[in-house]
Amino acid sequence: MEKKKVAILGFAPHWELAPFNDKSFEIWGLNDLYNSIPRWDRWFEIHDWEVYELDKIYARQDGSSHVEGLKKLNCPVYMVKHYEDIPNSIPYPIEKAIKFFNTRYFTNSISMMIALAIMEGFQEIHVYGVDMAVGSEYGEQRPSCEYFIGEAKGRGITVYLPPESDLLQTTFIYGFEDRQRTAYEAKLDNLIQGMEQRKAGADQVIANQQEVSHQYAGAIQAIRDIKRVRIL
Repeated sequence: MEKKKVAILGFAPHWELAPFNDKSFEIWGLNDLYNSIPRWDRWFEIHDWEVYELDKIYARQDGSSHVEGLKKLNCPVYMVKHYEDIPNSIPYPIEKAIKFFNTRYFTNSISMMIALAIMEGFQEIHVYGVDMAVGSEYGEQRPSCEYFIGEAKGRGITVYLPPESDLLQTTFIYGFEDRQRTAYEAKLDNLIQGMEQRKAGADQVIANQQEVSHQYAGAIQAIRDIKRVRIL
């Protein structure tokens, strides 16, 4: 029976909420998440091969490596292209996806996973363990991810995001919740002020300890000088 529901997983802690025990769901994972999750049906590892070559050089202490882990996956492994080192690897259909959505706006693996689920006609797409809340992920990757969630919703596909996810979330509604925005900004300013004060205190402790260290260093050197003069 062809499955029509898929759970797409990332690394944020709420991946644990995924419906692993519900066999009506396909489970899609990525990168080295196979070290954590209990089951999967498809895998995605979309990086330049240089990443894997480095992985071979810097293998784990037990001799294992990510490449070795990918070799053992008994499922399709979507990659940039087929690699002989990864028997189950298949090329991700990027050109087909670009043509299907009429866009090149693919900035991360999760976007590509959502896009493939749409193209294959899944009726439900659940996304667990994906936040992209801060840093470069937020600026460069989150907009693309939310774009393809919007593509799914616009096509009538049911999309589920757990409450723990930061995707499609906002702190306040622009223009309608200025009071909440002001209160939120004041809260952040207070947090920053408090942290700056604690940082200043920590910096002073470090400076004081550094001064003590210098004093000990001076005393040690003075004793060594006394020892050297008396011995000579």
